[in-house]
Amino acid sequence: MQSTHFYRGLTLATAVVTTTFAMTSAAEAAAKTCEKTYTIGFSHPVGESQFAIALKKKVVKAGEKNGCVKVLLDNTQQSNLESQRATIESWVTRRVNAIVVLPVEGTALNGLRKQAQQQGTKWLTYAGHSDNADGSVGFDNVQSGRLVGEDALAWVKQRYPNGGITAAVTTLTPLTGFAGRWDQPLALFDKAGLKVVSKQDCATQACGLQIAEDALRQHPDLRVFIGINDDAALGALRAFTNAGIKPADVYIAGQDGTVEGLEAVKKGGAYRASAAILLDDLAQSIIDNSIAAITGKGRKDYETSVELGTLKNPQRLDALIAQYKD
Repeated sequence: MQSTHFYRGLTLATAVVTTTFAMTSAAEAAAKTCEKTYTIGFSHPVGESQFAIALKKKVVKAGEKNGCVKVLLDNTQQSNLESQRATIESWVTRRVNAIVVLPVEGTALNGLRKQAQQQGTKWLTYAGHSDNADGSVGFDNVQSGRLVGEDALAWVKQRYPNGGITAAVTTLTPLTGFAGRWDQPLALFDKAGLKVVSKQDCATQACGLQIAEDALRQHPDLRVFIGINDDAALGALRAFTNAGIKPADVYIAGQDGTVEGLEAVKKGGAYRASAAILLDDLAQSIIDNSIAAITGKGRKDYETSVELGTLKNPQRLDALIAQYKD
């Protein structure tokens, strides 16, 4: 997923001459600094998610800050493979310098990857490393899933020491690189004896609402909901609220650390945690790792850390929210 300086002379003539000289010098400096400009394409399969929207803005800002990078974005939504493929094909045709992509399906873009690499375009994977890629950027999805899973169980142990409740976990199985987000809580819940009554693909508020509503009708004892992202978890929050269940009796957690998710945590109540990705760090790595892959100099693979945003550390929670303020 971030100035122009004006010198005022004593007279109008001096100001004009000085400003013109300053602008010329700045342009020359920029030209000298940018021995070459780079075009980088970034494709996210769930472009409608709050996190992807915020990240794309940060990536564009990071490219502008670099001064030698132009960022291209796609508009793929709801994991639409054909949309993503069409965008990547256009970038390959344009011979962009690098493509950073999380494929809708693991092998669906292999042909385009080979074509891109054969012509010199660097191919970097997003959210996970690939042996066939020229680099990677991402975040620790295993750590993310473990953080929310462990926090949920600590809450259950305190609130429901005798058990008697069930849980739901959302997945996004086409995106295998994210599997840690659901595999970890599922494994932890199984080991602890917390029954999971719903496990479905969902990454939007709409499906999070629907899944939680359906699960509550079938399993009135549902009290724990883990979303693969904050969008799914926020949808579930609405379902529990609409059902009139006391917030003190419910544990909901999301992943990504979107501003809406983190602000829901800050309000207190049922939405208790979000495994937050350090957004600025991730956006900068997309630019830096791409340039490293293009030039052959520097770090080409990097994984951004994940932190659990909760009211247990209000100051850090505020800092995570502040990522979205610029």
